[in-house]
Amino acid sequence: MVATRSPGVFMERGVTRPAELGLLPSGIPVFLGVAERGPTNEPILITSIEEFLRHFGKLPPEVTPTYLASAIDGFFVNGGRECYVMRIAHLFERNPRDDDRPVAGGGDRLDFAIKASVRLRDGAKQNTLQVQALSEGTWGNAVRVTVHQPAATVQTFLTVDGQPDEFGVMVKSTFGFSRGTHVKLSDGKQEAYRVLTAVEGRVLYWSEREPLETTFASSAPTIVEPVGFDLTVETHNHREVFRDINLARQSPRFAERVINGVSQLITVTDMQSSTPMPLRFPAEIHAAKLDGGADGLYTVRPEDFVGLDGGPGQRFGLWGIAELEQVDLLCLPDLPWFVQKGLWTAKDMEVVQQEAVNVCEYTTDRFALLDLPPDTNPAGAMHWRRLFDSSYAAFYYPYLQPLGQARKVPPSGHIAGVYARCDREMGVYRAPANETLHGVVDLDFFLQQGDIAMLNGEGVNCLQIFAQRGIRVWGARTASSDAQLRYVNVRRTILAIGRALQRGLQWVVFEPNNENLWHVVQRDVSFFLDSLWKQGYLNGAQAEQAFIVRCDDEVNTADTIDDGQVVVDVWLAPLRPAEFVGVRVVQEVEASPDDRGA
Repeated sequence: MVATRSPGVFMERGVTRPAELGLLPSGIPVFLGVAERGPTNEPILITSIEEFLRHFGKLPPEVTPTYLASAIDGFFVNGGRECYVMRIAHLFERNPRDDDRPVAGGGDRLDFAIKASVRLRDGAKQNTLQVQALSEGTWGNAVRVTVHQPAATVQTFLTVDGQPDEFGVMVKSTFGFSRGTHVKLSDGKQEAYRVLTAVEGRVLYWSEREPLETTFASSAPTIVEPVGFDLTVETHNHREVFRDINLARQSPRFAERVINGVSQLITVTDMQSSTPMPLRFPAEIHAAKLDGGADGLYTVRPEDFVGLDGGPGQRFGLWGIAELEQVDLLCLPDLPWFVQKGLWTAKDMEVVQQEAVNVCEYTTDRFALLDLPPDTNPAGAMHWRRLFDSSYAAFYYPYLQPLGQARKVPPSGHIAGVYARCDREMGVYRAPANETLHGVVDLDFFLQQGDIAMLNGEGVNCLQIFAQRGIRVWGARTASSDAQLRYVNVRRTILAIGRALQRGLQWVVFEPNNENLWHVVQRDVSFFLDSLWKQGYLNGAQAEQAFIVRCDDEVNTADTIDDGQVVVDVWLAPLRPAEFVGVRVVQEVEASPDDRGA
């Protein structure tokens, strides 16, 4: 604060400092898969398996369960705290059908995912309100809608005659009336309907554009009462009631305004019926079922997972999560299900996984945990891994059997939980290996040491059963042929530091590009990396051996300055895991007497 002076206005220069650099939360995956219900192509934050089931439900009993729910359950059981889930469905055709993949029911029509709906009719038998399931799927066919027009709960009377061309009336009491209330004026011979815009004292006002057309006498008497309808939506385990709603767009109780975004089951659309009041409200109906819902499950194609980036509001599939900054892991546990059901070929699965890797390499801030096709033997696992060469992905093998399940499932979800657990307990520099898999009782294969040696050498991370130590992750290699980026923790350490620098240096944009800025940037980045080195993230006996940061006139030349660029060169020495432990046992033979004399 300035020192005390004579009265007046004094200026102080505020001192602002950029936010300190720091690592962002890690071990947060996004899962892409198919589900019974839930938003499509929209990532939803999930913090428990119960929350997942509440948002995405369970597929019908006649459908063989996909692997998505098992993967997410395994993620939380193994230490995950939060994840994002994106539901994939076949919503529309992006390319002409050029193959003979089977379709639902064996027909030749593509089965798209469709929202169940019903159109409610008004008192004149005209469509007045469309009720639609919140998301696509046959689950919506079980939603039931009930409309009830209750009797007025409050009434009042005019105390002064309502005259033509007036847009307000004086009443005995305004209790129960508020802005947006849809009211009926009735003197026993005529009726008028208005939406209140204000309530002041004992006067009810409506829009000046809708004045009274005739006189309403206070001696009639003229009754004023609110009108509306109640809408009840229910399934076998969920019920919602919306009371006192109407179809006046200017009203706060307008049906679309009250229901949409609030209901967990439906959305509604006013169909703008031309029927005059009071018949325009939906006629009373009991437990009307929505219909026409379809899952589009058996016709999901690789293109639905791959998606596209058509700009804001037009991003789908994998490219729909490209801008999701909160995640750093990517899982696709349902791909093997489509191959197992005969809906996809192995090539289809390869295409989607390759696109997942492309997304990770494009965003440079996330890492893909990939599964192998079902019923793959060790030789097949090695062959599959050779189809990929990227340090932004890792494969895990074989499938595992979760507690309480009879079938084997892909391991990516459980592995993601292990990643999250290691990140939280130590940090991304810790290789997510030699860690127990919780909630797992068996593996699809018991791998011999020779199999593990062969697969590990090819970059396939194995799961292994140990008699006294449980089932453990026994590998930490990426799918890269680059020896410098062979290990998962090395790539993820670089990714984590890159994310921190990208987010923490946003303040630099539009600052004067001169030596003062370069000095501040180099100092802040060096301080940040020094703190990571002290925590064990980087290798080296001295800080100079762990990292080097340069931001000076040698890297920021006149050309880069003219281009509006600030260049920071960072060299890192990440820690590598102790993958092999060599033990030497030496037996010392006691020397003979002659040897001692010699």
